[in-house]
Amino acid sequence: MGINQIILSEKDHNLGQIGGGARLTDIDLWPKDPTKGHLMLPVLMMTSDFLSTSFIPSGMALTVFVSVEREGDTYKRSSLRQLTVHQQSEMEKLAQGHSKVLLHTLAPFEFMPPTLEDPIPRSYIAQQPLTDEQMTEELEDPDCGASISKILGRPGWLQDPLYESPRYYFLAQILDADIAKISPRHEGLFGGGIGYVFADNRAKKMKEGDEAGYFLVQFT
Repeated sequence: MGINQIILSEKDHNLGQIGGGARLTDIDLWPKDPTKGHLMLPVLMMTSDFLSTSFIPSGMALTVFVSVEREGDTYKRSSLRQLTVHQQSEMEKLAQGHSKVLLHTLAPFEFMPPTLEDPIPRSYIAQQPLTDEQMTEELEDPDCGASISKILGRPGWLQDPLYESPRYYFLAQILDADIAKISPRHEGLFGGGIGYVFADNRAKKMKEGDEAGYFLVQFT
């Protein structure tokens, strides 16, 4: 059996999306920045079909929201410090900040509020098999390949290990470069780093609008 990699597509494959609005059933569920009160930016949404993760209830999804600020045409690195940050060998600086992984029913349509600041253009998540050449490259170089790291459910590029309890499951990683491919104006959203989504495997017992994981940013 082959191994799939994650690609971006114009077609909705019901796996999830990067950017766009948020497919919430109620606008009141949309998280707000705790300090400034504006709507947080939806970055990544994954449905219950993503990686066949059984702990996401059928018909529901996880959406990652972050608080970011722009300074001119670039994003401020200081605002990224408000996310959950992993600065290489400085594990004592791991700190929870203004990001949220929200569990919600997958609404048939998405909200795109007019007050949402600088939304990322929508791109859908799809999968395709790795080629023989890509598989050879991946097996030869343990540090190669964000795509296979995502689909295998392992954070392939973390410099330092995270010793999580069985409560959390590594679900996906997204690079600053992934965002830049979709929208060059959003390059720098993660300060050139990598964002990792850790989901709470107790999500199947949670309720609509509960926080079901956390988002970690590692600067490269």
